[in-house]
Amino acid sequence: MDIDRKHVLIACAITGAVLGVVLAVLQAVGPFATSDLHGMPTGASRSTGFMLAMAPLLAAWGFTIHLRCSDALIARYLKANAALCVAWLLIVTLKYPTGNDHLVSIMWYLYYVPMLLTSTFSLFSAMRASALDRIPATSYAKRAVLAIDAALIALVLTNNLHHVVFRFSFDDPLWSGSYTYGPGYWLVLGWIITQIVLFFACSFAAARRQLRSAFVPMALIVGVLGTYTVLYILRFLIGSNLALVYSILLISCLEIALDLGILPSYYWRESMFSALPFNLRILSRTGEVALHTAQFRPSESDDALHSMFLQSNLPRRSISSFRTTAVPHTLFRGYNVTGGSALLAEDVTAIDDRRETLEQQQDSLRAHNELLKHRHAIDSVLYRTQQERALVDEIEQTLAAKTRRIDELLSDLPRGSDPQSLAKRRERLTEVKLLIAYCKRKGGLVLAGKSDPAFNRERLQLVFNETAADLRTLGIDCAALVDVKRVLPASTVSVLYDCLYDFAAAAFAASNLILMLFVSDKTEAGEGEGEGSGDGRRRVVEMRAALEAGGSSQSKGYTRSLEELRRVLERRNVRFALDITPDGATLAVQVSEDEGVA
Repeated sequence: MDIDRKHVLIACAITGAVLGVVLAVLQAVGPFATSDLHGMPTGASRSTGFMLAMAPLLAAWGFTIHLRCSDALIARYLKANAALCVAWLLIVTLKYPTGNDHLVSIMWYLYYVPMLLTSTFSLFSAMRASALDRIPATSYAKRAVLAIDAALIALVLTNNLHHVVFRFSFDDPLWSGSYTYGPGYWLVLGWIITQIVLFFACSFAAARRQLRSAFVPMALIVGVLGTYTVLYILRFLIGSNLALVYSILLISCLEIALDLGILPSYYWRESMFSALPFNLRILSRTGEVALHTAQFRPSESDDALHSMFLQSNLPRRSISSFRTTAVPHTLFRGYNVTGGSALLAEDVTAIDDRRETLEQQQDSLRAHNELLKHRHAIDSVLYRTQQERALVDEIEQTLAAKTRRIDELLSDLPRGSDPQSLAKRRERLTEVKLLIAYCKRKGGLVLAGKSDPAFNRERLQLVFNETAADLRTLGIDCAALVDVKRVLPASTVSVLYDCLYDFAAAAFAASNLILMLFVSDKTEAGEGEGEGSGDGRRRVVEMRAALEAGGSSQSKGYTRSLEELRRVLERRNVRFALDITPDGATLAVQVSEDEGVA
């Protein structure tokens, strides 16, 4: 609000206050001929014309509140104030012509019904404007205020029974001017003042910072009202029309609050609706545009759009969202309102552009993903082929070496039939049998790589059990336990075969043999870049073997076999620990599932 508008409002408030004071003085001591009641001048009789003119003005003001107050609840409060003021003027007009003292006193007491309720409704309006009604305790506070009003009104209306508010006697002909105030009167007056103070406190909280200077004219009017009240109580203005002065000052104060925006107000609902920052239109039941905002722009496709929206039969208390190709980049939302429908148009050009960009990125990512899948499939086939080729080459080399060893053992068999020759021949044939079993297992890996290259726990347990059975037929007490939770590739199983058979081969040079085998898998943290799985951990298979032997465990064949096993393991990319003792040997080998064969 600019400075000129402030000056105008302050000037209007001062003028209204001065007019109110002048009116009160004229009513009290004016030179016009006045009627009297029991010798007392009546301000009501001198201001009847003013009241007759003021009543339609108050009614018109209440009608304008219905048109321009945007909050329905505040509008009801303010219209109730206007109606109470009109009723008060009517009571004053009809009071003295009745001629009955008891009826006059009751109508006099009725003054305090509008006095109390107008201050209450004004307070409720300020509470609503300051959003205090959103607090749950506010509803209880309103009930308490209304309860106090009801109690005070009952106290005043029953004054003829107890005279706690006004003290007088009907035996006195001048009772209407010679009364005194009781404690009930001061209680009523204090409660009205309290509500006025609360009204200003709530209004000040509801006003924006730039509007708080507008309380100057409102405070000026309340100051005039307070001065008038004091003079009236002191009997200086006893002959004035309290209802008329109070109504003028009350309505002036509320009008300033409305005009300054302390209480929500628009001059016309159409202007309020037009000022909304949306592309919004209100449609009648026949599809005609009844109201629209300033952002609404008519187009040729509106008729078809409205027809399509109305034919959708939108349920009550629901929202319908739709789009049409006739109006691109626009999202429509429909709402049911009393007497028709509301149609809101939202510009979603930026959202559509972002969506189109995201779809293009998604298409690009899908194409790239398909390319990566195809590349991964090719790499997987190449990797398996390389693994199979490396496994086959490794098996061929190993089988060639074992075959040469078998030829050497068979060509060097003793020919004699003496016990020593027979024992030596049996020993060499036993080794040949073990080598043949080894070649069988290694050859089976080639076939497994073509059909089913993965070894699960049951399959691996079966292989080790068969190997243990072969060793027991050769006189070696052997037991094997497999505790593997994942499937193993053939290359890993090949390394386990080599370790198993090379370690068992050393047992033929010893006596009283016991061979124990245990195979398990686990996950370890990776030690370097490129190791293990993608989360920095690698999966390994561990085989532990323990050999207990007696007799000739220090023979050349015993140590030669174990040293040959050590050289084989050193050539492979495995971690191992081999300990050789006079009474046996222990072996611990860890093979990574992700490592290829050497």
